[in-house]
Amino acid sequence: MSDEERLQPGEVDLRFLTLVMSLATAAWSQLGKIPHPTTQKIEKDLEQAKMSIDFLRMLLEKTKGNLKPKEDELLGNTVADLELNFADEVKKGGDAGKKAPDLIIPGGVSKGPEIIKP
Repeated sequence: MSDEERLQPGEVDLRFLTLVMSLATAAWSQLGKIPHPTTQKIEKDLEQAKMSIDFLRMLLEKTKGNLKPKEDELLGNTVADLELNFADEVKKGGDAGKKAPDLIIPGGVSKGPEIIKP
């Protein structure tokens, strides 16, 4: 019996949860919000954080309508929390001396601290 067959209706697939949490943990670490899992040091890298958040946003868009309600809520909340924290880090100045990366967000593009509407 496969993992999918064992899931009850409305249950979160643990493989999906693991994927989302892995990408989210990487993004939180890259934002400098939690210690790096291996080194246990705070290491901020906004370029890598942007990439991890973009992966999660892509996953959200590509799976629209195909997720169980709890999975959709988990992924949507994770993306929203990370995007808000990314914007906060950009606003604070991010990495000293480095240009803050652009982040595509619904309804606009974050160009540093301001949001540019298309």
